[in-house]
Amino acid sequence: MERDRLSDVSLLCVSLIWGINIVAVKYLLTSLSPVNVILVRFITGSVLLFLLLLFLEDVKVPLRDIWRLTVLGAMGITLYQFLFTYALKYTSAVNVGILINMSPIYGGFLSALLGYERFARKRIVAIIVGFLGVFILMTRGDWRIVLTGDILGNSLALLASLAWGLYTILSKPLLDKHSPLKVTAYSMLAGSILLGAFVPWFFDPAELARLSGTGWLVIVFSIIFSIVVAFFLWYRAVARIGLTRTMIYQYCVPATAAAASYFVSGERLDIYQLIGGIIIFVSVYLARR
Repeated sequence: MERDRLSDVSLLCVSLIWGINIVAVKYLLTSLSPVNVILVRFITGSVLLFLLLLFLEDVKVPLRDIWRLTVLGAMGITLYQFLFTYALKYTSAVNVGILINMSPIYGGFLSALLGYERFARKRIVAIIVGFLGVFILMTRGDWRIVLTGDILGNSLALLASLAWGLYTILSKPLLDKHSPLKVTAYSMLAGSILLGAFVPWFFDPAELARLSGTGWLVIVFSIIFSIVVAFFLWYRAVARIGLTRTMIYQYCVPATAAAASYFVSGERLDIYQLIGGIIIFVSVYLARR
């Protein structure tokens, strides 16, 4: 029980970090291209994670698991990040926020179909309630907003949510054999190596040279907390409390992002965001009962 409670607390921390990171990335995008932000954050983060693994654990992994870790990194780092970034380019942030958060729905059903977890009625209810909370929070009561946006952008956002769901699900058999740190470090390294293939075409060092001191501090926060710390805690939670219960905490990210925008950027909070946030945290409570 104590172990479960610690996992719940760590996932709330992950939600808070990723929510703040959305505000941080929005700030970085005023000075850097989306692809530059992805490349700098994930390539640097993967190096730090692997150095941490070298100091703390044995780095050896059987060859038969290397390809699985590579697929994991390709799915959750390379593919997800590009789908998410270009979805934002072609459709509204509201639509992306709603569609991305369909991944707990995919995750809940796929994990049961693959035999990793059994169907639990309370978890299904929690998933549906949580998604309703995200929908209310993101649309702010204007349901028609989901009908706007480009079909391509909406399709990319749906594919991104599927990629994230598969990323979490495919980690389960690996986490049964390896530590969360090892799975995180290897998958991040594999995904970042694949991202590195885009460096010659997209990386612009001149942008980084012009970045302010505040911008560099934001990058450091994003790398250390949203990548190194948060991804490790995410995988550790999957190993300890299961796929569905972990993924439901993803619903908390839009709520913490809205709160962070209020405190950091002075953006207004309205009643729909408050109601949506309350519903999201009710869904988390239902999932952990």
